Amino acid sequence: MKKLMTKVVAITLLVSTSFMMSGCYGSFALVSKVHEFNGNVSDSKFINELVFLGFCIIPVYGLAALGDAIIFNSIEFWSGSNPVAMNENETEESEIMHEGQLYKLFKSKNNLTVADANGAEVHFTWFPKEKSWYLMDGENKTKAVEMKENAVFTYLPNNKTLVFDQHNAQSVEATVMGAR
Repeated sequence: MKKLMTKVVAITLLVSTSFMMSGCYGSFALVSKVHEFNGNVSDSKFINELVFLGFCIIPVYGLAALGDAIIFNSIEFWSGSNPVAMNENETEESEIMHEGQLYKLFKSKNNLTVADANGAEVHFTWFPKEKSWYLMDGENKTKAVEMKENAVFTYLPNNKTLVFDQHNAQSVEATVMGAR
């Protein structure tokens, strides 16, 4: 199971960072949601501006843009839809080939399930407040990917942590495969 989880985390990262190799632009749905939230904080333009400045200083907008660029826009590029932009009842299914093995991706809002040809499934859930993807096993959850500051932290089952930012994003595939 540990080997399968490592493969699934690697596949998830490859799918989510593939935009770097494909020139994907995407819809930046997460940034749009942050902007929408910011615009609805108050009826006062002054309060909304203060929240906006706070989000820029903290860097909420920067982290949302990084998450969109690395994860959600990549999913959107390869599948045609963005899980953050999905409505509650929308679902989508797609397939990817990795190292000669076919995997099915089942997506819904803030959820991603990866299944192999043998029927083994691994489920991930996005927790927006924590800016993290968790590997779900019933009620148990294990953090798999986290966005903090200007980097994406990936936690592998072998207790290794991989950190990616705009400077080393091109090496994601080689780094993940080397860390297995």
